Amino acid sequence: MRKTLFCLLVIVTSLRAPPAGAGLLPTEPTVDRLPNGLQVVVVPWDSPGIVAYFTLVRTGSRDEAERGHSGFAHLFEHMMFRGSENYPRDRYEALMQEFGADDNAFTTDDFTLYTTTIPKAVLPRMVEMNADRFQRLSYTEDAFRTETGAVLGEYNKSASDPYLKMSEALAETAFTRHTYAHTTIGYLRDVQAMPGKYDYSVRFLRRFYTPDNCAVIVVGDVTRGEVLPLVTTAYSTWRGRRDNPRIAAEPAQTAPRRRHVEWDGQSPPKMLIGYKTPSFSVENRDTAALEVIHELAFGDSSDLYQRLVVREQTLLDLGSWSEDFHRDPQLFTVDVKLKPGGDFEPALTAITAELARIASGAIPAERIAEVQSNLKYGFQMRLETPTQVATQVGAFMAMTGDVRSMDRYVEQLAAVTPEDVARVARTYLTPERSTVITLAPRAGGAR
Repeated sequence: MRKTLFCLLVIVTSLRAPPAGAGLLPTEPTVDRLPNGLQVVVVPWDSPGIVAYFTLVRTGSRDEAERGHSGFAHLFEHMMFRGSENYPRDRYEALMQEFGADDNAFTTDDFTLYTTTIPKAVLPRMVEMNADRFQRLSYTEDAFRTETGAVLGEYNKSASDPYLKMSEALAETAFTRHTYAHTTIGYLRDVQAMPGKYDYSVRFLRRFYTPDNCAVIVVGDVTRGEVLPLVTTAYSTWRGRRDNPRIAAEPAQTAPRRRHVEWDGQSPPKMLIGYKTPSFSVENRDTAALEVIHELAFGDSSDLYQRLVVREQTLLDLGSWSEDFHRDPQLFTVDVKLKPGGDFEPALTAITAELARIASGAIPAERIAEVQSNLKYGFQMRLETPTQVATQVGAFMAMTGDVRSMDRYVEQLAAVTPEDVARVARTYLTPERSTVITLAPRAGGAR
């Protein structure tokens, strides 16, 4: 066994990030790529006896390009807990409980992240179990139907929240060709049809759950020398190459779009405004500048929030979806909650005027610098535990494939100038690039 392990290790490709000054993490992450394409990221962290063991799959609802098959990335977040022949579901769950593990997962438009935090003592077993389920996931057609029923139940539960209907309307209205036109959970009609698509699920697993599409991220009381031999041995037999579905590019939007949703229930009027913005990038300052604008225009300390929510009290709430990063061009989304019976138009006019003010360069440089400092400090404050670090490393790697993109994003954030802020507002946050979704209770009251 030792000889075999040595042979495997000598052909691992080291992708260790080069030193680049003081980064966000006190210890430089190491990145290795196994011959099958699997990336192994290790971040030593001062957390005695605690390790976060995450698996990133760079597949989300973005990759669901076949008509009638939305929601499968999210479905596999569920399916991966069905177990394997070696570790059936009941045994897997019993071991997680025995270990005292915090074991979960989540799916986004662009990726799925499996999140497990464990005592260091069980790390070898955890590597073995995860390697087994990712290579040998096993489920019957009956189990598949059971899990698709659970997903439908999740959809129906979410449907009681008006934000699901608003999010669906925003996606469908803003995107006419790109797969971002459907939400992560998928279209209701597709979720309802899932139980009959067992064979498709098997193909989906083979297409996207491949070593070259995944990264094992280990953060905590570990070293590369401890982790890499374990992962190399356990995952070296994994085979497969990621499928690359043809995802249609979204045409440029040149005129405002609008849609109203009538809600059969009790809810204050709500409005979502989405502005077409470019994909996440650390190659320029656009992404970082847009994050500054989220706080400048819609943070709790912003002029607009203080006026409309605090002083005038014409709105119940005002905010925006900050750090909503995507691999392809997506939306800068503003979230508005009005008082019952409130009028959408004054709020929309006020938001449009505030974005135009920012685009004009009227925001003092001192205020922009204050926001930059707060954003950077806030980001660093979310890197205090192995779980937090692994989550952020996974999310940023999902965008770029580069473990250092988190550092580069914060560097770009610090480099944003007042001219950058005005430029991106003037370029992207304009009425002709907007999609407005409004929601209010149906006339006549709830049914």
